Amino acid sequence: MLLAAGIGRAQSPDSLQETATIHVDTQLVLLDAMVEEKKNGHTLHSLSAKDFQLSEDGAPQTITYFSRDQLPLSVVLLFDMTETVHAAMKPLAQAGLQILNHLKPEDEVAVMTFSSRADLMHGFTTNRRMAAEAINTASWMADVEGTFLDEDMYEAVEQVSKAKPGTRRVLVWLTDGTANQENAATRATIGQHAPAHLHSRKEAMDSLLQSGAVVSVLLDRTAETNRAILSAGSNGTRLGDIDEYARATGGPVLNTSAKDAPERLATLIDLIRARYTLGYRPSSVESTNKFRKLSLQLGADALREHPDLHKRDLLVLTRSGYYR
Repeated sequence: MLLAAGIGRAQSPDSLQETATIHVDTQLVLLDAMVEEKKNGHTLHSLSAKDFQLSEDGAPQTITYFSRDQLPLSVVLLFDMTETVHAAMKPLAQAGLQILNHLKPEDEVAVMTFSSRADLMHGFTTNRRMAAEAINTASWMADVEGTFLDEDMYEAVEQVSKAKPGTRRVLVWLTDGTANQENAATRATIGQHAPAHLHSRKEAMDSLLQSGAVVSVLLDRTAETNRAILSAGSNGTRLGDIDEYARATGGPVLNTSAKDAPERLATLIDLIRARYTLGYRPSSVESTNKFRKLSLQLGADALREHPDLHKRDLLVLTRSGYYR
């Protein structure tokens, strides 16, 4: 994510971390990352910049910015309106209301709903009352159309791209994880209100990676979800599409049930907030709108300074790359 406005010269990670007001310059590429244990999902919170090794297209990069929970969040809450989620909508909306208390005053929130298209309930705001009203409105809405997830993702990215400069952008999907095939048959039956042009998986993924946003998901798979999967038929109801987007951005995916939704969504937001933010200035300045593959892993210094890490199977989650 290339962020605008700011620093006139390079600063060390430590000096940046101590700065009260952060201004990120246009040449800095930012990425969020989380380090967790594969076995139990526990996250590591005591690492520093020197513990990581970062490369772009195989070329080592120098981390010049490093922080944790310092940059504000721009969060888009996306509520699934499709029939398989109707039974879970009230608890999910209640969870959405409760997580407003987990946000800092400077964090901004937008609210959207999605089915065969994505609709904006309220644009980015730091006004919690307005955000709560939009969530309440979403809680009683319903749609008999299907889930055209690639189109929904593309439209959600368009919204998150309107976030304030210098924030960490997050798409939080509250859904059962089902998606439908997008073709002429489904458009005629469960996609009559879909846009005339449906964006492809590649278009949606490219747009997502260009935005620098993290996809995170709270999954509540209802009895209706299971029935829809068993009787998919020509609608092609399937699972896993939203997980693919989350993996590409290194975002967390949590399962829940109706009674646990508020607690699990609070956990999801806390995981997002606790992620490390790393920044670097690419050693190659060539700009060709080419996909740049990122690799982030723990380096030798981390293993020397944290001997206990040798005994733990760790996973570094971050986005797979970006376009420049």
